[in-house]
Amino acid sequence: MNTFTLLGSFYREDVITDFLANLINEEIAFADWFMKTICDTYLLDNEKVKARTRVGLGKGIGTPDLIIEKKNGLEETNMIIVIENKLGALEGVEQTNRYASEQGKNALIKELNLKNDVPFKFLFLTLDPYTPASNKEFQKQDYRAFLDVDWSNYVNHPVAELLLRDYSKLLNDFYQPVLNCKPTDYIAKTTEKLNGLQKKLIWINILQRTTKLSHLTMTFGEAGGSGRSTAVFLFSKTGWKQDKFDGNILLPTSANIHFELAVNLLDYSNVKDFHLHYEPNPYKPKDRYINVKGYSEYDKLRAKRREKFHEEIKKLTCYNILTPRTTSNSFLRIILNENERFEEVINQIATIMNQITPLIDDMINE
Repeated sequence: MNTFTLLGSFYREDVITDFLANLINEEIAFADWFMKTICDTYLLDNEKVKARTRVGLGKGIGTPDLIIEKKNGLEETNMIIVIENKLGALEGVEQTNRYASEQGKNALIKELNLKNDVPFKFLFLTLDPYTPASNKEFQKQDYRAFLDVDWSNYVNHPVAELLLRDYSKLLNDFYQPVLNCKPTDYIAKTTEKLNGLQKKLIWINILQRTTKLSHLTMTFGEAGGSGRSTAVFLFSKTGWKQDKFDGNILLPTSANIHFELAVNLLDYSNVKDFHLHYEPNPYKPKDRYINVKGYSEYDKLRAKRREKFHEEIKKLTCYNILTPRTTSNSFLRIILNENERFEEVINQIATIMNQITPLIDDMINE
């Protein structure tokens, strides 16, 4: 029986953070491995580290998961490493931005009684190998580093070695279906025994590896609600985002145009359709814009563009699977007829996006 399975703690961020902190504080060789492999820094012979968990930085900033102080031979802190540890949950609103802000740094300096000029390093340590932190100061790391490690070289206590072996085994079980998936795999068979996070990572992996959508930029996230969880993939071009709302006036030409592919993470990830959206830049619900100065002019231009676009798509060979939409943001629903394998979905969306993309370019540049 695996210890972490028995305790139901594989996805428990508090438990795993405490586990890492105690190993760093108690096992010198593990601390050295962690600093080199995860933190991308080194410990000199006269240096040591101290790990702390959940250091509260006050209202409006929050509580980072793990803080590591790197100290020199004089017991002076010469580096602070702030680690946000994510094991399935999404980043909180503005979470890493708050930690990396001057207010966040100053609060941590005060809490730990440090010198004002101590250097900071920020890490975003996650199960997810693909999703970066919202704040660019946070370097991305993931738990694949814990795979295929002989932990007897890094810990002395037999219980610590047992726990690390158990944890690495579960990490291997988690990552193998994600890393080994192929475009030719059947979606249902590949995903039927996996959880939502693994399904999302498989789709990210498959979509990022395809070259058929290289002319578009892909971003991704999640949407949730009562009884549902969905991975959302947006495909766009730089020129399709124009005239960002400045907080005062919404220009008529404001636009955030993208294809949206939504994958249900609660069933076997079948994909039946995707959509083309034309939204204000940046996107906000309609009730947040409707009373903004300029919205009426924006809505009129969008309606005019929509009408012309709907006429143009009638000339496409794929028109029989296109459903024009007249709701505020959705211009088009595209039906996918073949969707048993990942490559079938990718081939269809790539073929259709390639036909529609020139029409969007013409619409946005007219």
